Amino acid sequence: MSDGAKIDFYFCVNSPWIYLGQKRLEGIAKNANAEIRYFPVDLREMMLRLIGHDDPPERSELHRAYGKLEMRRWSERYGLPLSEKPKYYPVSQKRAACMVAAADRLGADPGALVFALARACWAEDRDINDWKTLAAIAEDCGLPGDVLTNAAQDQAVLEEFEDNTNRALDRGVFGIPSYVVNGEIFWGQDRLEFLEHRLQSA
Repeated sequence: MSDGAKIDFYFCVNSPWIYLGQKRLEGIAKNANAEIRYFPVDLREMMLRLIGHDDPPERSELHRAYGKLEMRRWSERYGLPLSEKPKYYPVSQKRAACMVAAADRLGADPGALVFALARACWAEDRDINDWKTLAAIAEDCGLPGDVLTNAAQDQAVLEEFEDNTNRALDRGVFGIPSYVVNGEIFWGQDRLEFLEHRLQSA
């Protein structure tokens, strides 16, 4: 990797916005000769530390309906299939997140794996909290599934996952997905346009 800009990407693998925005992020990084550094985080822990509880705020039916509409709009814009009611959601992302961290530690580019995991949840009705499923997804990405699922259970990887959350909070990150360039935070995949502009003007 050259001495281009660094994009620190804070995310949860089970988020639809990671699935919808990942390829766009990769394209922006490539065009700007920038490196994406992947930091899966524990959003529930972030919320607990920020507001004192990890329960998502209650939203009205109108709000929820509009959220689904926005997801459909973005899926159509990017040409990505999207399940309106995934079979395995809500789902814990901890195992999948640790597998991403393990892939990174082993020197693999986590990008394809991040996208495949989020797609598995939001377009393929696969359980990303199941080790066998996770191993199969890794294999689909050309990565050693058994090696990564074993590494994901290592204490050092679990601690790294926790450290990612601490690092995010220390930097002022309060939600996902968040992209940080030179200390500037861009929250939400709908802010990728601003991220792109910042990289172009750097």
